[in-house]
Amino acid sequence: MSILDDRYRGAPTPSRNRPHGNLTALRVAVLLVFGLLTARLVSMQLVDGATYAKRSRENHIVSTNILPPRGLILGRDGTPLVQNIGVYTASVTPELLPKSQADRHKIYLRLEELVGVPSLEVQSRVQQAEDDGRPDLPIPVQKYLSKEQALMLDEATTGMPGVALTVTPGRNYIGSDAFSHIIGYIGAQTPREYAQLKGEGYQLNEPVGKSGIEGRYESELRGSAGVSQVEQDAQGQLLDVLKTRDPAPGNSLRLAIDPGLQEFVAELLDNSMGEAKIAAAVVLSPRTGEVYALVSLPSYDANIFAQPDQRSSEYNALANDPRKPFLDRALTAEAPGSTFKLITAAAALQEGTITPATGRTVNSTVLEFKGENGVIYPLYDWRAHGFLNLRSAIAWSSNIYFYMASCGIPNEGIKGLGKDFEDSAWKLGAYARAFGLGQPTGIDLDGEMAGVVPSPDQKRKAFAGSQFNENDRDWFYADTCFMGIGQGDVSATPLQIARVTAAVANGGKLLTPRLVKDVTSPDGKILKSMKSESKQVPISAENLAVIRDGMHESVGYGAGLRAQTAGIDIAGKTGTAEFGPVKSDGKRDQHAWFTGFAPFNSPDVVVTVYFDLGVGGDKAAPTASKIFDYFFKNVKP
Repeated sequence: MSILDDRYRGAPTPSRNRPHGNLTALRVAVLLVFGLLTARLVSMQLVDGATYAKRSRENHIVSTNILPPRGLILGRDGTPLVQNIGVYTASVTPELLPKSQADRHKIYLRLEELVGVPSLEVQSRVQQAEDDGRPDLPIPVQKYLSKEQALMLDEATTGMPGVALTVTPGRNYIGSDAFSHIIGYIGAQTPREYAQLKGEGYQLNEPVGKSGIEGRYESELRGSAGVSQVEQDAQGQLLDVLKTRDPAPGNSLRLAIDPGLQEFVAELLDNSMGEAKIAAAVVLSPRTGEVYALVSLPSYDANIFAQPDQRSSEYNALANDPRKPFLDRALTAEAPGSTFKLITAAAALQEGTITPATGRTVNSTVLEFKGENGVIYPLYDWRAHGFLNLRSAIAWSSNIYFYMASCGIPNEGIKGLGKDFEDSAWKLGAYARAFGLGQPTGIDLDGEMAGVVPSPDQKRKAFAGSQFNENDRDWFYADTCFMGIGQGDVSATPLQIARVTAAVANGGKLLTPRLVKDVTSPDGKILKSMKSESKQVPISAENLAVIRDGMHESVGYGAGLRAQTAGIDIAGKTGTAEFGPVKSDGKRDQHAWFTGFAPFNSPDVVVTVYFDLGVGGDKAAPTASKIFDYFFKNVKP
């Protein structure tokens, strides 16, 4: 017999033996309970209804978004370049304040004691917010409280309904002014930014990256906000915790920048200024495109943006500085001078209009040619070089040789790159663009200039509708000549010239420069490693080798001699670009450039240096020499 099928059953109980009295007692008890509940309900709704309604109104559900700590920004060696700090703010939410004006005034007076803002000013801000229909939004009363002020306010808020201490993520930029253009800064959202970002879950009080790496990698650095939802009574006392979610920190970034090198280059440029007012330098890997250093002078302290109210005078001084310290000079286009001759040489070799053996004797610093109007015009060189072939022309940076290579010498029946000087300009422009000029490099920073690769069309557009003579719109023979030596309307950034140099050094691979090396999770795991994109320039390996030889000879015995560094085999190219009006001595101001790579046979690094005033071989070359020396002694490629 199964115990599941034949369970034990007792004998049936006669009806007359069941406990009727107990059931009656139960019925009475149920009626009494329901009677009490009904009475209590009547009391709550009719007798005490007003009291509970008031209590309901005075108890508030307060939701607070907990902003996440931003990810860190580190040097290639793991050195932190930023610190996370809390920015303490005293705020007032009008709809959470007491209704009584007298009670409100007591709160305003207490705020004045704690944070120093006059009570009448607080009252005015609250009134303005209510008039504007924004009583539910917190009003910042005093920002950038000290820790002592924040602690006192935090303790006092329990008796100050509507007043809160808010903490938002802030930054302390500890990497010195040398890093400001790279790292950028964070700041408060503008109304326009908030309108765009609120759909992505941003809070109004959440800071955002404004420039540099902070701005470019905002989505990686930000993290995600947490939330705290609590119930408070009219006195601000905590009644219940309803919901919490911890914030998730942002990802960190490890840069390719070497902090020691960055600091060294910035100090070196500053000490080498002389008459110059502006300088820039780029140190770049020709193998990977990683940027080891990117320096722009003058610079600024990014921490002024952490306290804009307190440091407004510093900001105004920087904003009005004619040297424009907020502008990143490594990404700003200027006339590249003779560094452009690397492109002219490549174009002429590839087009077959010259060979490595093509020679010219330069016995004068002036080359005269007869224009279409019959007038004799002079083209100048910086010295009488004697006999030159292509390699020695690069080494000594001969202008006349590169006039021959670009625009030709019609008086002697020598053509340039094309069938005429205008066609030559188009061809030279095509090669310049193939080397990345006239367009941003694609570095992971915003704000880089594209520069200018001139052409007949570009000139006509540039002068259209201007006050210039109609003839100024035409493209002349001299325009192609000046373009061939990196003057006239040609402009390029130090980063672009470093990229051109890297392509010559590595056999023709045009790399996209990269500042960020790795993205890491808050627990230190590498989420992704950033790789540089590249494309091949249309120059044969043999022709690039000839150009490298010329650069090697430049540092060995030519115009770049002062870039020599003991124990390091360097190849390079100087540049001296005239600009501005002719001065009383008949001369014009000059930009100083040097760009080079080392070691010659197996390049690990490219160095490009720019000063707004000076001569390339005398000023930029010896500065580059010191950078090469530091790099190979202190930086691991």
